[in-house]
Amino acid sequence: MGILKRNTKKADDTKKVLQAPVEKKKELHTEAIVIPAPHKRILLGAHVSEKAASVEATGTFTFRVTLNATKGDVKQAIRKHYGVLPVSVRMINVEGKNVRFGQYFGKRKDWKKAIVTLPKGTHIDIHSGI
Repeated sequence: MGILKRNTKKADDTKKVLQAPVEKKKELHTEAIVIPAPHKRILLGAHVSEKAASVEATGTFTFRVTLNATKGDVKQAIRKHYGVLPVSVRMINVEGKNVRFGQYFGKRKDWKKAIVTLPKGTHIDIHSGI
């Protein structure tokens, strides 16, 4: 029994010698930044077509939006970006066209369109800086 106790004491002594004092690391105070829905990119750009251009005079504007955008998200994005709260928002899912490239067939991406009606007398410039 005496031999085993000696071996364990030596092992304990070597552990004490090998262990260096551990410096305490300073913890940085970091918090997770949560981005609420209105601040993420909802509006991708203005939808440019002849029909969209003709109804702009009546206060109705057409935007391309992300596929997961809702009417509420679009309202808040318009309010934040242009400072005007829309009267109504209509959403349309547009299916991508089937196309052919030589002998290969493919499909364009699906996309979503938002038609936004503003209050009478308000106008925004949608063709610059989205």
